[in-house]
Amino acid sequence: MNYLNKLINIILAPICKEPVFFGMFAFLLFFSHCLSILPENMSEMSIYNVRNILIIFSGSAFISWCFSALVGKFALKKTKCLLYIVAFLLMGVDLFLFFNFGTILSSWILLLVKETNSAESSEFISRSLMTSGTLKCFAILILLSVGTYWMERKIKGFCLKSNWLKIVGVIIVLPILVLGGYLVFWSAKLVTLKSQFDIEEWRAQHGNYALENTITNLFYSMSYLRASGHDNEVAIRTCVNASKQPAYSMEQDSLNVILVIGESYNKYHSPLYGYYLNTTPTLCAQQKSGNLFVFKDAVTPYNMTTFSVKNMVSANRLSDNEAWYSSPYFPIVFKKAGFNVSMWDNQRPSGADVSCFDYALGSYMYAADVVPIAYNEHNTDLYDYDYDMLSAFLQNSKLYKDNKSVHKHSLYIFHLMGQHANASSRFPSSDDLKVFKTSDIQRTDLSESQKQIIVDYDNATHYNDYVLGTIINMFKDSPSLIVYLSDHGEEVYDYRNFAGRSHEYHKKKEAIKYQYDIPFMIWCSDKYMQRHPQQVERIKQAVNKPLSSDNVPQILFNLASLKTPFYKSQNDVLSIDYVVGNRIIQGYLDYDKSIK
Repeated sequence: MNYLNKLINIILAPICKEPVFFGMFAFLLFFSHCLSILPENMSEMSIYNVRNILIIFSGSAFISWCFSALVGKFALKKTKCLLYIVAFLLMGVDLFLFFNFGTILSSWILLLVKETNSAESSEFISRSLMTSGTLKCFAILILLSVGTYWMERKIKGFCLKSNWLKIVGVIIVLPILVLGGYLVFWSAKLVTLKSQFDIEEWRAQHGNYALENTITNLFYSMSYLRASGHDNEVAIRTCVNASKQPAYSMEQDSLNVILVIGESYNKYHSPLYGYYLNTTPTLCAQQKSGNLFVFKDAVTPYNMTTFSVKNMVSANRLSDNEAWYSSPYFPIVFKKAGFNVSMWDNQRPSGADVSCFDYALGSYMYAADVVPIAYNEHNTDLYDYDYDMLSAFLQNSKLYKDNKSVHKHSLYIFHLMGQHANASSRFPSSDDLKVFKTSDIQRTDLSESQKQIIVDYDNATHYNDYVLGTIINMFKDSPSLIVYLSDHGEEVYDYRNFAGRSHEYHKKKEAIKYQYDIPFMIWCSDKYMQRHPQQVERIKQAVNKPLSSDNVPQILFNLASLKTPFYKSQNDVLSIDYVVGNRIIQGYLDYDKSIK
């Protein structure tokens, strides 16, 4: 009996000695994660949600119990204060992200912070600092801080004198702590996982619960970034090995292959996909003339640039369970095959060459070992607008100038800023570029400021059309083809009161539609169409086939008539051997099943 009493006292002592700290600390670790899983409409609240909330709370309670035991045992007031500060800061970050973007702190957010340059940071701060979501975040933190200070001064520890109360307390507390401890220690498994692919597989197999509190989620995010560094190292070795593999082109005539990567393009804001405003007059004209082929069912595996582009430019296929780093960066294959390769990137992160974190997109595409085997030339500057980058290209690209006089095989890659938020900053402020006005938006459910955001986005789309038209004009008189797609989509008040992208674990099909559906199109010059009528016919026949953007290298290998061991006809939408496969998004969701 004495042993039982000792055990009961051990379990309850941290809570009895530090009730305020235990309760508030658990709440701080729990609250934002609880918000992230609650349905938008509380009438949709279910047993499933309640169960998940209890599971999430158990992890938060266990961590709080451990810290309470430490603080209560050794009377560490300074440590207690420090823990409060850390918990409030982490909760503040989570609330800020949740109220403004529908997400909480994650590896993706940390990655975005790393890859954001000073201009984007200032845009972000100016756009987000005084929003209703930010003000709501400040209000909650102030109320909680004042409440915590008052309770810490007024409420001291308590003692359960009745044995029955102790037993009831243990019956309530013990299962929570046991489950929480199990989940917390379960998440420690992440330490042994080396790659992002392994972490994603572990999370898909074992669920999300172990990560759903602020501390373990932060631990997970840091582990994910560590794994990303490993992945980049493997990817670079893969690229170096690929540069030693044979590759050549069957194309006898000169050929220009152009890949244009857009940004944050909601395809449902283009008349090519049914929009009521003519945001893409140039592309529509090219489609009418028969030079532009618009694919109807293309998706991206991720709604973030870094993860989307890594899979887009690597010769892997996610539906075949292939990680992006296991297959080479496709320009390397083109360069090995004798193509001159020009890369112009208006999203190249500042300081990418000396990045202290290896997971960044820039530190992969511009790694010291990758650059000489991937490019003949590449830009080093960033530009305010995408057209400015094209102007610099026309002025400074030796490869383009030489190709006009000496017919060669060339690959050009343009990575645009497109419609990246803040959309109003993606085009010059001159009146002639402000084609659409709030009166053009046929929505009665939106405020004037919300309509203005849509207008800015539509004007950015119109400017993007102008940029694409400029690229078409560059190559229209040569045997050329252009593949254009976006890294991901973007919500612009399409079905709910939200603009941007969200990263909730349980995604509604509407969010999937607007964030993961992307435009995909192939433009062919007249000279190319004359020389390659059979290839053009294959493009026509493929426009209604489902595809994912991780198929892009295979499509480009086909269009360039490349012979390489990295070409897989079953992954090429233009091939008769094409197999659709499961289109996996975010590492764990089947797109086609989720969208139904």
